[in-house]
Amino acid sequence: MITIIHGGHREGLCFEAYNIFKDFIDKKKLEVKFFSLRDYDINFCCGDQPCQSSGVCIHKDTVSNDIIPVIANSDAILFFTPTYFNLPPAMLKNFMDRCNFLLTIKDRKHPNFGAWVSGTEKDSPEDNYMCLATFANIFEWKPLENGGIIRIEPDIITKQLSQDDLCKLQNLAKKVCERTLRRK
Repeated sequence: MITIIHGGHREGLCFEAYNIFKDFIDKKKLEVKFFSLRDYDINFCCGDQPCQSSGVCIHKDTVSNDIIPVIANSDAILFFTPTYFNLPPAMLKNFMDRCNFLLTIKDRKHPNFGAWVSGTEKDSPEDNYMCLATFANIFEWKPLENGGIIRIEPDIITKQLSQDDLCKLQNLAKKVCERTLRRK
């Protein structure tokens, strides 16, 4: 199974890339779960980490009931996110905090990890990607070779993907599908 998460709240370049990637993957007829975090009301992590000892998240919402179980059974996880102040947007950061519960699932898979990260400043998308890669490392997710696509946007509302962007997305889709099929 492949899990794809969109972590922004705008319908800008990342959302466009997410949808195009979704189309590429849908054609492969693999089991894929798509989550655009802007579609959910996600509670904040309590921060006390009772889930670490109980194995149960105190929140009963989309994250704990739907997304975490899917991630635990995924062969590949990809994030599509814009960059705000060199980091993922608040809704994605909140989601990342909530993933602490994932550490309690003993038979979880260690999927491949990739990300499409965009931003308007030269270095900030790379900082954002490093944040996501560090997060993935905590869960022992394996980064895909060339799976970190950094896209510098001319402005925050850009929706136009270049031919190079489309090629990168298509290559990433092929790579994710190949790795997922190999793991089965």
